Amino acid sequence: MTDRITPVEAPTDDRAELLRELDRRNEEILRLRDLLIGRDAELGAARGRLKMIEQNSQRLSQLAARIPIPGATRLLQGLIRFVQGRRG
Repeated sequence: MTDRITPVEAPTDDRAELLRELDRRNEEILRLRDLLIGRDAELGAARGRLKMIEQNSQRLSQLAARIPIPGATRLLQGLIRFVQGRRG
């Protein structure tokens, strides 16, 4: 047989240190989890804004296609690209 120390037989100083380490790790896990949740919310908001911009651009493109002025579509599409470039 081997002389292994079971957790029950471990000296109290080692056990207390292990418990403190577990507490530190749990706190770090919670901190990282909260950070991840925050980043996920930011990403969701950014995706929502991007979707709105894309929808507005599509509506403007469709509107430009209906204008009977020669070159109006090209002009509006250039304007849309310019505005999107300044936002991104």
